[in-house]
Amino acid sequence: MRVAPLLLILVSCATAPATRSPLREQLAAADTPQLEQASRTCFAKSGWKVDPLGGVSGGAEVVTAYKGKTRTDLYIYSADMKPRVTGGPDDEPFWACLGPEVAPVKTAPSASSK
Repeated sequence: MRVAPLLLILVSCATAPATRSPLREQLAAADTPQLEQASRTCFAKSGWKVDPLGGVSGGAEVVTAYKGKTRTDLYIYSADMKPRVTGGPDDEPFWACLGPEVAPVKTAPSASSK
């Protein structure tokens, strides 16, 4: 069958969540400690158990998390690197959480604060 070549093409065209806009820009604007804390928060919110000890690998801060027997490592690079974040889970709730966590929605000033 010709399904295998088509599947290979589709997989090769997939992009990592951290490289898609607007998350890419939100990650680029955040500082490293903020990204590390946001990733730990989002791992916990999406059911992952976060290793309390961070690590460093190849110049990147590494946040490791576990869900059952599955392990994932999130690599956070310095602000001048592209992409800023690599690795991480294939877990949509984690990525959906990360953007708002690093760039909280700004609310309009209330009438009482004017």
